[in-house]
Amino acid sequence: MSRPRTADPGPGLPSTGPLRLKPWQRAWVAQQLQTLPPRQRLWRLLVLALADGTPERYQAWVEQGVGGVFVPGAPDAHSARLVGQLQSQARQLGRADLLVAADIEFGEHTGADGLGFPNAMAVAATGRVAWARRMGQVAARAARRCGVNWVLSPVVDLDLNPHNPVVNTRSFGADPARVAAFSRAFVQGLQGEGLAASAKHWPGDGVDWRDHHLEPSCNSLSRDAWLARYAPVWRAAIGAGVRTVLCGHIGLPALDGGLSRPASLSPALSTDWLRGELGFEGLLLSDATLMAGFSACGPRWQTLPQAVAAGCDMLLFSGQPELDVAYLERALAEGRLSWARVNQALARVLALQCVLGLVVRPRQTAAIPPAQPDAHTERAQAQQWARECAAAALTRVRDLDGLLPLVPQRHRRVLLVEEGERHTPFGQPLPALRMVELLQAEGFAVTRYRPDTLVDPDLYDVLIYVLAREAGMCRGSLRLDWKRLHGDTARAMERHWHTLPHLLISFGNPYHLADASGCRCWINAYSPVPAMQQACVQALLGRAPWPGRSPVEVGAAMAAWAWR
Repeated sequence: MSRPRTADPGPGLPSTGPLRLKPWQRAWVAQQLQTLPPRQRLWRLLVLALADGTPERYQAWVEQGVGGVFVPGAPDAHSARLVGQLQSQARQLGRADLLVAADIEFGEHTGADGLGFPNAMAVAATGRVAWARRMGQVAARAARRCGVNWVLSPVVDLDLNPHNPVVNTRSFGADPARVAAFSRAFVQGLQGEGLAASAKHWPGDGVDWRDHHLEPSCNSLSRDAWLARYAPVWRAAIGAGVRTVLCGHIGLPALDGGLSRPASLSPALSTDWLRGELGFEGLLLSDATLMAGFSACGPRWQTLPQAVAAGCDMLLFSGQPELDVAYLERALAEGRLSWARVNQALARVLALQCVLGLVVRPRQTAAIPPAQPDAHTERAQAQQWARECAAAALTRVRDLDGLLPLVPQRHRRVLLVEEGERHTPFGQPLPALRMVELLQAEGFAVTRYRPDTLVDPDLYDVLIYVLAREAGMCRGSLRLDWKRLHGDTARAMERHWHTLPHLLISFGNPYHLADASGCRCWINAYSPVPAMQQACVQALLGRAPWPGRSPVEVGAAMAAWAWR
């Protein structure tokens, strides 16, 4: 195999923008581009998941020269120890520290370090961009304690389709101006702590109802509509200095000559538009290459190098990284991928390591290490912010009969209906909701609904439905499942809107009103994190207001999409 042509790092290293470097860092990048062996250059373009493997397997990746690793689930002390071992190994080999990525979006199952912070839609419901900035700060500080230096957030997609199960509560809403402002604040808060953010999912999800984890999806807006809605959001994130963008497996035919190919495989979208038209100068990471939105588009030996050629600087996930590197080598030999493009991508990987402080200056004299933030103080502040944000997000959508506030003397006998066991997208059980114990602590006698329960006003004073469905990968649907709620097919058809005073609380999907249109009292609480459940009970009792304003037009959106 021929040795790769060396490249001037200039094209991949602008003098301005999120990856601008000091002179010694530029010299280090140039030296790496001159000396790195060909295969190590290709390994540097991979971000591999620390999942279902062994420490020995992960150590082998570091020896090969992997550029980054990904911590699945919610990073914690255990992942911090594993990452620390891999970083120590990289240093022993004389290399820069690894890029360590994680999905820290908050909500119930994408937190970090045991913290539960409300999700993006809840933050947007507060109406205050300061909460997005604090959300970014909390994410960065928790990530740093867990060994993570690269947070794959914020989600800057617009929640335009109520039937989309993967955007929904992960988004700051439907209004481009609001999403732009909150995304900008999140990036500033997170990167102000010294980490890298990653705006996702280029070129914008939320129009299609399909989940690109399961099927290639499409942003079907016209050119003018995309420019009016999505372009301002991307300009805001780029203007905030976002260091990386995550490229979705989402097509945008209006900007790609009518083609429906995903942006991860489209040079028109990921190079001409993102970099040429919008001026992004950071690193572009592909979304997971194991997703059906990518794998359905062709054989891996063809699509993997095509993604790099199209503009992706790093490739997320691999079932067989050694084979994937061989696919890249084959594409180089056949002329489907050039060393000039590989070197350009590699320069951005190296530059990101530099700006994150993962590269030690040559011959640097020993210095007193900076004082580390007090973890206990940081966590206490994060928990306080979570409580305050939750209280500010609570939204009373309607209370047609003036049911609220609930009074134990008048509404003492509560019949509570909630879904059964809940799980993360990867099948891990989620904690049981605490609404029963919180209401009991306030003097209510709470009975859990069962399939054989008689719903009768002589037995109960108020009926409360509690739902908790946040957006996430491979959900299929977030719609209200009456059969699961009521226990069997026959009871799924029952409605008790005229039997008992009632209310429905959604700690997740804000659109359930479409499946329960007769419900007279409706609360959107967006996220099931403990802080939100506690705040909701306080507001139900009249001890706190309902200050939140929905980031999506619930009624209008559902009416528009009802028959699509």
